[in-house]
This record gives sequence, structure tokens and C-alpha cells, in this order.
Amino acid sequence: MGATTALVVLLAIIGTAVLFDRQQLAEIRGRTETTARTADDVVDAPPGTWLVKLTDSGHEATRSMPPGLATAASAVGPDESGQTSLTADGRSWPAWVDRREGVRYVAVYDIRLHTGEEQRLLVSTAAAGVVGVLLAALTGLLAGRRAVRPLGEAMELQRQFVADASHELRTPLAVISTRAQMLRRHVAADVAADAAAGGGDPASARRLAEVDQLVHDTQAMADVVSDLLLSAQLEHVDEVAERVDLGALASEVVTSLMPYAADHGVTLVDEASDGGVCVVEGVRPSLRRSVLALVDNAIAHSEKGTRVEVRSGVEDGQVRVDVVDHGDGIDAADVENLSRRFSRGDGGSGGRRVGLGLALVTQIVRSHGGRMDVAQTPGGGATFTLLIPAAAAD
Repeated sequence: MGATTALVVLLAIIGTAVLFDRQQLAEIRGRTETTARTADDVVDAPPGTWLVKLTDSGHEATRSMPPGLATAASAVGPDESGQTSLTADGRSWPAWVDRREGVRYVAVYDIRLHTGEEQRLLVSTAAAGVVGVLLAALTGLLAGRRAVRPLGEAMELQRQFVADASHELRTPLAVISTRAQMLRRHVAADVAADAAAGGGDPASARRLAEVDQLVHDTQAMADVVSDLLLSAQLEHVDEVAERVDLGALASEVVTSLMPYAADHGVTLVDEASDGGVCVVEGVRPSLRRSVLALVDNAIAHSEKGTRVEVRSGVEDGQVRVDVVDHGDGIDAADVENLSRRFSRGDGGSGGRRVGLGLALVTQIVRSHGGRMDVAQTPGGGATFTLLIPAAAAD
């Protein structure tokens, strides 16, 4: 509001100056013309004007007229008539030349009066504008705070609801997940007993598959709830930063997820750089979660028999971690949407559903002063890159 008011005031000042100049110039032209046409000597010139009388024998000028200006007026050509201007003492002086019966009268206006009035007008307008801008800024600040306060309170209530709901859901989901795993063990034992007895009941095999899916679904629900709780916490919890070797952290994640990748038929490879320690200032659990989410996302979207490479290094003062998969790829139009919560790409392969994972990664990386980039992997697949400013040397 203050900036808008300042712009309006500036335009008003410019418009006022233009209108003032036009009005004054028209008034000056009329005054000098009247003075020149009605003059019969140079003694009684109206206030604010001077007169110069030119004859063949010489010239006479009003006594208060600056000498340089009188000299310039005396140099007016014999054929010149009407509106003109004279240059003297570094200024341009508006004038009017009237010829009659062999005598020429030159009426010159004291432009200093116009300049002084213009300056006073601009100063007063600017002062009023500054006061207006300050009042508008103050009004905007007060009105903005009053308008935003309910929105802030609503967002805080929403965050608190998400945190409370997620927290309350974790326990029953853990119980459901435990019971589903126990049920799976019982069903798996029955299937094994049937197989040992020399029979194979197709219905038992189907039940085992359904129970496996139940275990998977409950774990997926638990992951979503955990992500919701973490998202609510990240927006309001200030954690103490420490020096974290992001390269070593990425290697730890690779080691921990190798069995998981093997179950999916994917080869997980750690390609850490030997160029030095990749140290950043940050929160270790959050950074680990961001790398874990990217590697898990890469494994989930990789076909059996393919590789997922995790690379780390230092480049241009930033620590870089690349997670490269060779799966179903990513559409260029979907790159921006992938950092939004529960987004799904619209690519030909059905797109990547990323839930809260990449949204949390983006949130974590931005809180560390970095960014996440997404690009196509040459030959197919997607490459997710974390770039975080490197920590200063000890």
C-alpha cells in the first residue's frame, strides 16, 4: 500500500509540475505581450517584468534589469517580432517584441519568480506526499496485520490438527500393522503345513497374497501418517544445526536400503566422490530423511534388473547428492508438480505418485538454504539432485 501510494504521489507531483508549467507559461506569454504592446517608456514596467526600448540611436532599459539581460535584449534583430526568449546569465528568459512606428519594445519576464514558485509548489507537494505515504504505509501495516491474523490463526489450527490427528493415528495404525503381520505369519504357517503335507490349497495361497497386501497397505498408511506429522513439525520446530557429512550420510542410506532394493530386484550403487568431505550445516535426521525419500522413490520407480546410483560430491561451494534411476522416467511438464504434496505426474507411464515424500524433501532442503532439481536421466529414468551450501571450513 505504501509503494502504491508513493507511485500515485510521484505521478501527482509530475502532473502538478507539468500543469503548473503550462499555466505559468501561458500567463507569462500574455503578461509580456500586454506589457510590450502598451509600453511607452521603460520606467513604469509592471512588477516581475523589464522593458527595453530600441531605437535607431540606441536603447534604454529598466534600471533594475540585469546588465547581461539588457545587453541580450538590445541585440534583438530588427525584423524580430512576437514571442521570443533571451539567453543571459545562464538562463533562458521569456520575452515579447513589439514593433511600432520605428520603435521596438522588448518586454522580458523575470523567470526567477516562476522558478521560485515552482520550487515551493514541488516542495509542499512532496512534503504532503511523504506524509501521505507514511500514513498509507501505517494504515496498510495495521490493516494487513488485522486481515492476516485470522488467516494465521486458521493455519496454526490446521497445523495443530494435522499434528494431533497424525499423532493419535500412529498408535492404532501400529496395532493394526502388528496384527496384520501376526495374521500373515499364521496364514504363512498354514500354507507351509499344507505344502509339507503334499497338498497345495490355491485358496490358502490367495489368502496369503491378500494378507501380504494388507501388511503392505497398513505400512503405507503408517508412512503417510508419519510424513504428515513430520511435515507439521518441520514448519514450526527449530532444531539445532550441526556439521553433517552429507556424502557419508548418503552412503549410510545406501547401505541400509540395499536389502530393500534387492527385494525389488534393483541394484543400489554408492558412487560417493573421492574429492573431499561433503560437510554442510544442518539437522542430521532431516537430511537423512530427505536422502532416504529420494532413494526410496527411485527404487519404487525402477524396473527389475536396473540400477539406482547415488552420487555425492562438492561443486562450486555446494554439496551435491544425485539419485539416478533408470525407470519409467519423468515428463518435463511434471517436474514442478512433483514437489507438491500428494501430486501425480501425467506422463505416458501413468506418472509418479510421490505422496508427501518429495514435498518433505523440498521443505527440508529449502530450510537448509538449498534446492532440489529434477531432470531426465539420459537413456530413460529420472535424476533427483540435492544442492546444499557447503559448510565453512573449521
